[in-house]
Amino acid sequence: MKYLSIHIIIRSIVYAIGTCILVFPAMADGIRITPRSITVDNDSLHMLLEMDLNAVRVNTLTSVSFTPVLKGIHKQLELPPVVVSGSKRFRFERRERALAIGKPQQAIPYRILLDNRKTGSKIVRYQVAVPFAAWMGTSSLLLRQDIKDCCDVQLLGVDTLTRNIAVTPVAAVVPPTRPSLPDSVTTPLPDTTRTRSVAVREPAVAILAAAPENYEMTLSIQPLAMADKTRQHVLSTVLYIDYPLGKDDVYPDYKNNRKEIGKVDAILSPLLAERYLQIRRIRVRGYASPDGSYRHNEQLAANRSRLFSGYIRDAYALPDRLFDVSSVAEDWKGLVELLNRTKPTYYQEALDIIGTYGIFSGREKHLMDFRGGVPYKDMLKNLFPRLRRIEVVVEYDSLAE
Repeated sequence: MKYLSIHIIIRSIVYAIGTCILVFPAMADGIRITPRSITVDNDSLHMLLEMDLNAVRVNTLTSVSFTPVLKGIHKQLELPPVVVSGSKRFRFERRERALAIGKPQQAIPYRILLDNRKTGSKIVRYQVAVPFAAWMGTSSLLLRQDIKDCCDVQLLGVDTLTRNIAVTPVAAVVPPTRPSLPDSVTTPLPDTTRTRSVAVREPAVAILAAAPENYEMTLSIQPLAMADKTRQHVLSTVLYIDYPLGKDDVYPDYKNNRKEIGKVDAILSPLLAERYLQIRRIRVRGYASPDGSYRHNEQLAANRSRLFSGYIRDAYALPDRLFDVSSVAEDWKGLVELLNRTKPTYYQEALDIIGTYGIFSGREKHLMDFRGGVPYKDMLKNLFPRLRRIEVVVEYDSLAE
């Protein structure tokens, strides 16, 4: 039988999260993922991988999953993962599945390997069949690696096993006597094949013939933060949250808050929905305007930054470690920028006062007194409200193939 053969040797991965440290040793004792064959038989794509995961070590509260992914230009299909799990993590997962009756279910693993003293060989013969669709004929075969601990799931990396799978049809025409399969029905296979069928909502289509491609490839995987394949991006927004008198908590339905919070959702929701992006840091900084006492403004800005970051964390189930929270008690720099941009009739005199007197040397008092206090009243009405804001900056990495 003709087949596609790729040999991937993962030289090393060192990943640490909290008290959990994973060490994937060097090539001699490393992880080997070897596709033995990828073929098309009638209306099904058959894949056979050999996974040598003997080098994977996890603690009792952690699991690592290895998920093969077929990725086309506009579509992709995740296949069942192979999971190496600690004993307590396995029990937690089993309990969660038992309690999730009537709720959306996570993908059922192809196999779970418990990592304990009784664990034997971690070599897995991974054999699946899926209904063939046209886009699969030119798709890439990827391997995604995720780590899960007590709090969240972290993406370790995504590696390309082959950029264009070459499939050899065993039978290029579906026999006319065989009825076509409904979209959600899997291809029936004899029990002796030990092949797992995976249901996908794709109609069976004519098979694309392709010449087999045979070669060997060696990859070296670095920790995610150091990997050359990661590309860093930044998205930011400014929110003007309204607060009831004397309150610092976020009230989503108060005044215009729903629209303002929607600015954050427009950033986070697409990032969290994309499996090949990883949020690295979320910076939240609150600003207060210069009116009032410095001590009050300092406390106000700090509390609103802290409580807003907590609101975002809880709303999207994000870990604390992602957040960098800070505050600016009195945003004089912002006031200077607004004066230069809007240029009210008094702006040059106001800039001179700000440049001459310090925050604790009567600056605000001089602003309140000049021209009989009229400019200060205008700033209170038209400029200061624009200084009371929360800036959110999201830094994330995209994984290049």
